[in-house]
Amino acid sequence: MAESDPIPAIDFLLIADRAEAINGKLYLMGGAWDSISIADLNAPITFSLALGILIPWQATNERHRMRLVVQSAAGLTLAELDGELVAGRPPQLEAGTQQRLLFATTFGVLLPHPGAYAVIVYLNEREAKRTGFTVQVSPPAGPTGPALAGPLMPLTGPPVA
Repeated sequence: MAESDPIPAIDFLLIADRAEAINGKLYLMGGAWDSISIADLNAPITFSLALGILIPWQATNERHRMRLVVQSAAGLTLAELDGELVAGRPPQLEAGTQQRLLFATTFGVLLPHPGAYAVIVYLNEREAKRTGFTVQVSPPAGPTGPALAGPLMPLTGPPVA
């Protein structure tokens, strides 16, 4: 995208266990995954989406519609978030400078089956970015490590100096 292009664009779209955009910084935990194993398809999963949105100088101080959609491979919409964004033009910003807005949100989604899913971002009614992820069903994790049988007993032996 040329710097003179007045249309906002998505710089990046990441799926994460948790994401927050605070004061112009993006905080991710368990970020950039494209596959997840879940134990129970009857329980919703929670994940975050993190986006970097490039706003050209000419597109500042204007309303831009953004829509996030989580879809199955068959095109069934499972979750959706719709809203508007506006990037201001700070007085110290040099003329012609592009800005990056950071955005993060969390979804709770019921995924009906294992397989492929997509997250799609629309800006001003046009598809701007898409990423996919796959879901596998796994048995619930059991305890890890050796199990303790009975109460703990104090160790006997010489005192430690």
